[in-house]
Amino acid sequence: MTAIPKIFISEPINKRGMDILGDQVEILLAPDTKKETALIMIKDADAAILRATTRFDSEVIEAGLKLKAIVRTGVGLDNVDMKCAGEKGIYVCNTPGTNDETVAEHVVAMVMALSKQVIGMDRAVREQRWQERFSPMQRDVKNKILGIIGLGKTGLATARFCSNLGMKVVAYDPYVKNPLPAVSQTDDLDELFSTSDFVTLHCPSTPITHRMVGKRLLKMMKPSACLINASRGDLVEEEALVKALSHNQIAGAAIDVFEREPLPAGHPLMAFSNVILSPHVAGSTTESNERIATAAAQAVMDTLAGLVPKHICNLDYFPKDKKDKLLHDSGYSFS
Repeated sequence: MTAIPKIFISEPINKRGMDILGDQVEILLAPDTKKETALIMIKDADAAILRATTRFDSEVIEAGLKLKAIVRTGVGLDNVDMKCAGEKGIYVCNTPGTNDETVAEHVVAMVMALSKQVIGMDRAVREQRWQERFSPMQRDVKNKILGIIGLGKTGLATARFCSNLGMKVVAYDPYVKNPLPAVSQTDDLDELFSTSDFVTLHCPSTPITHRMVGKRLLKMMKPSACLINASRGDLVEEEALVKALSHNQIAGAAIDVFEREPLPAGHPLMAFSNVILSPHVAGSTTESNERIATAAAQAVMDTLAGLVPKHICNLDYFPKDKKDKLLHDSGYSFS
């Protein structure tokens, strides 16, 4: 009798994905996101579906002796050792195109919330401070400059949405040519930070982008400007951001991702009333979670069926003979 494949799932996924997996597999749902838990449970798994928190470093991957695929919900892959997986012939896939506009909508919401002081005004009503309606703190967004770092799908969606609001959008991305007529592109990152009213980050986590926004760039921002990060937590040096806020160097921030998640109790960012914090949910809505879970589950089922899943991200690390054979036999096109 053929053994039923076992699928490790680091955190619950949308029901649509679970329906695709169905009774064809045995689900190994982790009770927590600790590495120790993953090390124990991955030993029996044929594939894994990961969300953002659980890390699959080389030790965890080496423990997965039966692993054929690691599928990451969303696009970020900084919690997976792609080289180790590739050298073992394990597919690492993600689910691009499932929440690009969802994240962009969140960024627009943060631009509006910061401009209109939505949270502060709500608090004022609840605290019987009706006189706040005469506050000059609220601002229009029309004609304000939005600086976008990174012109991938999410950056482009953000640019499109915000330009439709009448914002002047300037983008920096040394690797992508801007395709939108309404968006200006610059190769001067310093100028973008010094002239923008809002700076929003949309880059992957790499050695180049790691803590790229630190004391120097924050000091360049206008006192009336705000920083938005719904991309990767390690793009921002949090200590420098706290200092910039403490010294009123910038007007505020909206942060959805952090260097350490969950954000520890008592973190200094929690003390600022001009900072909007959210628990890594910019890409999560009812609709996007369905799309993400569907794509992740399908990648797992394709792998188990002997097919080549979509959106493999680590083929460059595969042994050459395995990579060449896969490309020859399947006609795989990296899409």
